[in-house]
Amino acid sequence: MSTTPWTPTHHASTHKTKPVRLLALGTGPHGKTALLEFPEGWQRTIDLPTQADAWHPLFDELAADDKDKLHKHTAHPIIRHADGTRTRQGALSFITQQISRNGGRIGERCFDVPEEDYLAGNITGYRCAGDLLAALQCGYGPYIPLNNILDEAIAATHESFDKTGRRGAAVAFLEVVRESMTFMAKHAMHTEFVSGRIARAEQYQAYCAESEASDKAAFVQRMKDAKAAKAQRANGGAA
Repeated sequence: MSTTPWTPTHHASTHKTKPVRLLALGTGPHGKTALLEFPEGWQRTIDLPTQADAWHPLFDELAADDKDKLHKHTAHPIIRHADGTRTRQGALSFITQQISRNGGRIGERCFDVPEEDYLAGNITGYRCAGDLLAALQCGYGPYIPLNNILDEAIAATHESFDKTGRRGAAVAFLEVVRESMTFMAKHAMHTEFVSGRIARAEQYQAYCAESEASDKAAFVQRMKDAKAAKAQRANGGAA
């Protein structure tokens, strides 16, 4: 028996067909599994060793309810703490979701790293950056709140240097982010990308200005019509 997991990526590399229905959820030697039905009626169990696997494009043709079941099936377990709070790991190793008693998410810490001395924190920060880049490279998976991650990492750089904390991790993490932007500037087609974003923003700005002008004109016309109707009523309804 093969010890290689039959992941969504493995299946997609050998078959073009996508599943149309989720039949059952389970657990196997490689982690979570999903038994799926394909268009011709045949079935296959797909291994889901990582949380991101449940978001693979292989599952694009499943019903929304089936997708939601896959996502929940691969979610990290809820941890119950001594103080009564409940948490669960989020999309990345350093994101912690705060969970209510009924299982809903009520908050999220997006740079939740341990308090360490500066140099130990550097190592943690580099690992977190690697985790983030690997997730972005994957191209699919649970939503990554990148803006919140950066906000919280930047805030952590202002913590005291002399005490244990998150400063060392934040500095190292942001170093990788900075170097990644430098690498992109040298090797990626950023000019075309940014030009496209500018053009799209300008189009949206023009659309909003046109919509606002149209709304104002319609409002003015309504006011004129209302004033004319009021005057007509005051004159006894004469035209």
